[in-house]
Amino acid sequence: MGKTRRNSLLLIMGLCLTFASCDSNMIYEENFEVDSDGWRADDIKTFTFDIEDTISPFNFWINFRTSTDYPYSNLFMFLYSEYPDGYESKDTLQFILAAPNGEWQGESSGTVVENRFLVSQGPLKKTGSYTFKLQQAMRDEVLPEILDVGFRVELMELNQ
Repeated sequence: MGKTRRNSLLLIMGLCLTFASCDSNMIYEENFEVDSDGWRADDIKTFTFDIEDTISPFNFWINFRTSTDYPYSNLFMFLYSEYPDGYESKDTLQFILAAPNGEWQGESSGTVVENRFLVSQGPLKKTGSYTFKLQQAMRDEVLPEILDVGFRVELMELNQ
């Protein structure tokens, strides 16, 4: 095997390992496609998962994809949280999607912009089933150009 081919193979193997290890900390991730006419205010996306580890810290992310035709530079959402002990809470979150000059903040690929926002981190105090619900909280009854909405939980790396 030639040196160039061997170096290329090592680079490809290294990239594969890098990408595979990126998701090795993932505990839960689910993404829901939004209707093509837009994200309705009454369309609450629900994410439920079990946690058995009360020692390790976690990162909690909200994912969403928009088209580049999304008409606003931000997105307001309600986050409803339900814990195994019955405690419930509601938070209002704002995500900035574009800079004042109109440049999209997420990763763009053609006409799609992907965003992932860290909303919380740390250990959970109780084992059991957790439910998080996301509802769009913009003034539009139907929010156009939202493609997908998701929630991700991952183990926090200790060197963060």
